[in-house]
Amino acid sequence: MGLYGSLWGMVQVRLISADPQGALAAVNRRAISIYHLAYKDPLTVEFLAASSDRKALQSIADRRGDRIAFLQKHGLYAWIPRILSRPVLLAAAALILILTIYLPTKVFFLEVEGNVSVPTSLILSVAEEHGICFGADRSQIRSERLKNVLLQQIPDLKWAGVNTYGCRAVISVRERTQTPRQDLFLGISSIVAAHDALIGQVVVTRGTAVCQVGQSVKKGQLLISGYTDLGLCIRGEHAQGEVYGETLRDLRLIMPSQQQYRGDVEEESGCLSIIIGKKRINLFKGSGISPTTCDKMYQEYSVTLPGGFRLPITFVVERWTERDLTVSEISPDQAQPWLEQHARDYLTGHMIAGRILDEKAQLCQVDGGICLDGAYACYEMIGRTRQEEMIDGYEDR
Repeated sequence: MGLYGSLWGMVQVRLISADPQGALAAVNRRAISIYHLAYKDPLTVEFLAASSDRKALQSIADRRGDRIAFLQKHGLYAWIPRILSRPVLLAAAALILILTIYLPTKVFFLEVEGNVSVPTSLILSVAEEHGICFGADRSQIRSERLKNVLLQQIPDLKWAGVNTYGCRAVISVRERTQTPRQDLFLGISSIVAAHDALIGQVVVTRGTAVCQVGQSVKKGQLLISGYTDLGLCIRGEHAQGEVYGETLRDLRLIMPSQQQYRGDVEEESGCLSIIIGKKRINLFKGSGISPTTCDKMYQEYSVTLPGGFRLPITFVVERWTERDLTVSEISPDQAQPWLEQHARDYLTGHMIAGRILDEKAQLCQVDGGICLDGAYACYEMIGRTRQEEMIDGYEDR
């Protein structure tokens, strides 16, 4: 039994005869091939024969007066009617075949490798603007074209390319290494006072000091000059140094005399939406709630295939919990510690370096609020850099 014969179809035959050997001899004379011959009893024999020999076997049995039965069909001959009677199976097989042919021609997953400081989202955004996105045609993706686009729009990249593997596209990049330039001429600058102060310390690492410890200076007064008189010429450079001094700061803070806080839960609502690519579809949404009176929880659930491949489909669940707003009065005793601490944080946050030496604060009530007037003695760095204009006859370095 060859491959062709087995695929075309075989049938299992049961022959009942008073002379089984004679019946088999008659079958042999008709040149009918049989396989897997087995005697079930002295009068019954079973074997396999080609489906095309059924009429010949029936004719031999009728002529001899034997009984013949065709029990079971085998091969493609038997499976075709069964498959045709199952349309859902046929549709699924056709869909799988179409997807097998179609899917490898498209890109459904994008990855970026080799980037450290350049954000992945930026690279994917530039690639999407030029056709490399979910569902892009693989035959239209050109590595050289993407390379030129990425290098032109992202200067921090020195090389880029794209490779496709089935439905996956991998964008490979290499970033530029920033080599710091040494001895870079920064222009001519001086250091001036940022506040009125009494100088307490002067440290000069480059330039010429024009102030001294114990001297009172005004805001904007020159402290360290970027010009140095060398006799035959004047050298201009980028002045560097630190000048500390004692300053006096006046500060006024005002806060409302009433505060609102959220109490018990009054209502809960939510929204379910789906994001496909960049389009958002609201599946259902609750009534509008003022954002000042409720808590909001936002959760995203991405659709990920086995192997970590993420589809551009995201389910978004938003929940709002509306609470009752309660208004309460704030007494001056309650407001004073908060205002004093906020004043200290504000002053130290606006110092380059330094500390508060002494403070005097006075609390008063104004229309609808509580006011803190404070006077603060600070010791801080008062020097700030100021660019200077170049003059003739200077030597730069």
